[in-house]
Amino acid sequence: MTSSMLDQHRAQQEWRFCDEDESRIIDAIRELRPLLQREAAATEAARTPTDTLLSALDPLDIWKIVVPTRLGGRGISATGMLRISAELAKGDPSVAWVSQIVNGTTWVTTLGSDALQEALFANGVPRIIGVFNPPGTARPVDGGYRVSGRWGYASGFRLATWGQWGVKIVHPDGREVPGNFCYIPTREFTLHNTWEVPGLQGTGSDTASVDDVFVPEHLMVHAARSFDYVAPGKTHFGAPSDYFGQLPLVHRTCAGVLLGAAEALFEVVIAAAGTRPMVGTLFSRQIDSQAAVRDIGEAAVKLDTARLLLETATREIDLAALKRYRMSDAERARNKALGSYAVRIMEESVQWLMFIAGSSAFNRANPASRYWADFNVAARHFANIPNVGYEVYGRAIVGIEPNVMPPFMF
Repeated sequence: MTSSMLDQHRAQQEWRFCDEDESRIIDAIRELRPLLQREAAATEAARTPTDTLLSALDPLDIWKIVVPTRLGGRGISATGMLRISAELAKGDPSVAWVSQIVNGTTWVTTLGSDALQEALFANGVPRIIGVFNPPGTARPVDGGYRVSGRWGYASGFRLATWGQWGVKIVHPDGREVPGNFCYIPTREFTLHNTWEVPGLQGTGSDTASVDDVFVPEHLMVHAARSFDYVAPGKTHFGAPSDYFGQLPLVHRTCAGVLLGAAEALFEVVIAAAGTRPMVGTLFSRQIDSQAAVRDIGEAAVKLDTARLLLETATREIDLAALKRYRMSDAERARNKALGSYAVRIMEESVQWLMFIAGSSAFNRANPASRYWADFNVAARHFANIPNVGYEVYGRAIVGIEPNVMPPFMF
């Protein structure tokens, strides 16, 4: 895009998110839910969304929901992304997780330098995944770096074209600089099938490795001038999404996968409660038991509250972006705590729903088993562990420094 075209685009673009597409995308995903559910086993076996699913989902542009329109993305808000992730997860949480990873990492890339954006978005919006830990090693050479490494949990690798990889730069004198990111096409990697878990198997979160691959300087993002840095005269900048907090955006919208899985489990359990007997009791239907109905009511209000908390958190992120405002450390800590408490009450709801459903719900032929397993694996991601979020917020409230993680991480 030429400078004059870019100026014209900016003049025409209102300072807002393009959320008018949100409802249409959610409605389309809702219609695809039976297909997502039918393909779930095949997705799990393939360790990636199937070609059948990709053919149905690609027209919806679900891989570029929060990418700014200047680069061909949808330009949707964090709250819209949360809702879309939740709806996808009701069909298959693995597909929703992969979409979340691709969306989050591709969006982060749009915060990079002009040269980085021009290199990666030259032919449209790519699918980019990201893994930063454990870091690989980048050794400086003329014009760039020689990079080697082995990165675990490479969710979505099989459908991605690029990866964002965490590296430490090791200089000839032995000095190490951690906290950097480089971009390498996935075709350069060897993939090792190390992801063998009870849930989210369809994400293919395996281990990817490269050995001595050249990375040019413009594809390296340095810790000293990371994604929050805006170089003087930067051209590819100026959308509301350029003001999102990185980890708040990625982690709060990630919780949408948990929300959708929990809400779908609730639907499965309630659908059976009207006909399933309560074994070992006089009740021929679970809903004849006041205790079961009471537990259903509590599970429902916890899920409703979790959605309210998460949308409150994402709206805070959206509002800050629209105001071109960087959230303070205290605000980010509170925002993380909102997400943490949402995860806590969703987890409580999920476990009680499975008590209502009974042991037969763990049979892999029962869709409840997939939602339960996928939820429990996703909930253990470091972004979702409630106790960490509570401590981050507590330390911020009473002024204990340093916090348990760097402020940019929450």
